[in-house]
Amino acid sequence: MDEQFTRDIAEHFTRPWSQRRGIESIDRNAEVVLVKVPLDRLSDVLAEVAIESQRNVIGAEIEVSGAFVFAYQLVGHPWSIMVSGLLDAPSILQSSELAQLSKQLGQPVIRLLVSDTACEIGYDLFEGGELVEYFRGSDGELTDNSHEYEIQSQLYLLFPYPDDVEEDDDSEAQQTAYFWSRRRQITAEDISNVWDFPHQLMRDRDAFDPAIDSNYLLGEDFPNSGRYRVQNLGFTLVLGYEENGHSQEITSIPDLARVDYFRF
Repeated sequence: MDEQFTRDIAEHFTRPWSQRRGIESIDRNAEVVLVKVPLDRLSDVLAEVAIESQRNVIGAEIEVSGAFVFAYQLVGHPWSIMVSGLLDAPSILQSSELAQLSKQLGQPVIRLLVSDTACEIGYDLFEGGELVEYFRGSDGELTDNSHEYEIQSQLYLLFPYPDDVEEDDDSEAQQTAYFWSRRRQITAEDISNVWDFPHQLMRDRDAFDPAIDSNYLLGEDFPNSGRYRVQNLGFTLVLGYEENGHSQEITSIPDLARVDYFRF
């Protein structure tokens, strides 16, 4: 691997967490909720409806069962983040609750959906107790589920990879997107690429998804019921192999201000 290229990768991987914005990784299947309030405000609301709550659980043991949520905040970021863990339980991150949360706290809420398995990405933006923006995108065909919100989204067919389209074959789009908004009108050129569009929304909102989920916080044994020690071991990048055959590894540890735990 080129030495300069390796240095560039290492520099990007270890850049300060407080300065990061957008979406850190799309190579996963995840549902993430971001709320633009300090963690104390979000945790106070969650504690009112949880059957168990624990603050500042990094390094502590917790009992995992049923449906639960981790809420955390990174140092230098205005948004708090929720990620759920579900053990044979329905999702607790329902649209109606997220809309109500945006009204109760008086601040925007973003639900981000990422699936590298299905090659899909999307988001729902709530403000003042209602949905104000909806987006779903895919590298292939995509089913429009906007009717669940009683809205009518617009279909966009995108060609972000022109080199991959065979000559004289424009019958199928390389990407499919659905978009609806109370606030703005956009064109296919504005979306450009379904993976870049949510990333830009997050950056415009000064928000960041660090790709920290329950598996990261609980370790490889999750998702089994039991007791777990909450951890923050960092993300490790393997850059290649040196002449002696040993791999070159770099670890970047997220600067978590705090992690709170809620069971429902």
